[in-house]
Amino acid sequence: MNWKKSLVERLGNQCRVCNQNDIEKLDIDFINGQEYLEDQYFENKDEMYVWFVLHFKEESEYLQSICIDCKSKKREDKSIPLSKLEEFYFTPRAMDNQEIMRWMDKKAEELLVFLRENKQFVSIERRLERHYGDLRDKFTEIDRNIALIEYEKKWLPKRFADVIEQDLNENPEIKSLVEKHHRPKIPDTGH
Repeated sequence: MNWKKSLVERLGNQCRVCNQNDIEKLDIDFINGQEYLEDQYFENKDEMYVWFVLHFKEESEYLQSICIDCKSKKREDKSIPLSKLEEFYFTPRAMDNQEIMRWMDKKAEELLVFLRENKQFVSIERRLERHYGDLRDKFTEIDRNIALIEYEKKWLPKRFADVIEQDLNENPEIKSLVEKHHRPKIPDTGH
């Protein structure tokens, strides 16, 4: 299947600038000038076109058909790489929950300013937020669950605490997180 042609057809089979309607001369126009960012985001053009067709409702807001002649006259500002978005999503160091919440609030404000000034990032940021935004919540859930594991180990009868310990030994990644987790000391129950 020709995914690019399918996308052009879904976008309207006509250049939005000059009304050219020869399908062979039509291409995809990235309304906010984000084509260079999409090239960094996707492995290749085919993967990109498949994504746009499969998520047409959300993505079509930032796309339109354009003829090759009109597209050649457009210029994109390619000075800011896609990696700039990482600054708004990944903490530069390990933080506790309160620090993470303050950091996220600060970064949310900075992100709004950045998107107002750099519209080419809007479609990709919305895609990340829509599809991956709850990952941050999942990471804070991990922290909460680690605290629960630690708590349960301290307060359960020894034979049950031993079962948790055995599970942790079979899952070294989780055990490492539990061992590194620092909480106010819970009274020792003797095991």
